[in-house]
Amino acid sequence: MLEVLAGCSALALVTWKTEVLSARASLTAFVIGSLIWALNSSSWILILVSFLAVGYAGTKWRYERKKSIGTEEEENGTRGIENILGNGSSPAFFAIVSSPVGFAGAVSTAMADTLASEVGVFSDRVRLITTWKRAEPGTNGAVSPLGTAFSAAGALLVAVISHLLLGIGILAPFIGGFMGCHVDSILGATLERRGYMTKSEVNLAATFSGGLISLLVLLL
Repeated sequence: MLEVLAGCSALALVTWKTEVLSARASLTAFVIGSLIWALNSSSWILILVSFLAVGYAGTKWRYERKKSIGTEEEENGTRGIENILGNGSSPAFFAIVSSPVGFAGAVSTAMADTLASEVGVFSDRVRLITTWKRAEPGTNGAVSPLGTAFSAAGALLVAVISHLLLGIGILAPFIGGFMGCHVDSILGATLERRGYMTKSEVNLAATFSGGLISLLVLLL
């Protein structure tokens, strides 16, 4: 248990000091990470760390350009507690029930959605996923070929890392993550745009869906 607390404390401190996460978000990540590590192993934490690292890199990529077009992440790219709860609660759930495939699918969804959002804003071929009407980059529920390609890449990256660290298959978490990202877009285009759900709630629903879809793929 000492190893768990020491490791998660170090990670929380690093993410706070490097401004990847806010102080409250780092504390929340410490609690979630400690729970996941204590119930499983450090390999599960490394998958989450890969998401944080790649996701933050995507957030900061061409950040000034994003600011100029009004699509940047607030707080200079530092993620808050809402983001941690939205993207971390589902992986925590699947970790508690000891489902590595569900866990990987949930993290895969978070990675796919983050990269689709952070890179897709530079596309000029953006359409609303529900009506296929043209939309402005950064619109909730909008998709683009560029964003879709990076969502697939993000889902595949987590699936491969999970395969290497947890010994699970690649296909299920890849499909779960890719489809979960589209669940996020559909909810964003409908319920979030109408004010019925917050961004954090959409992330939570999407990541949970991605985990469930990954598990369903195993039954096919």
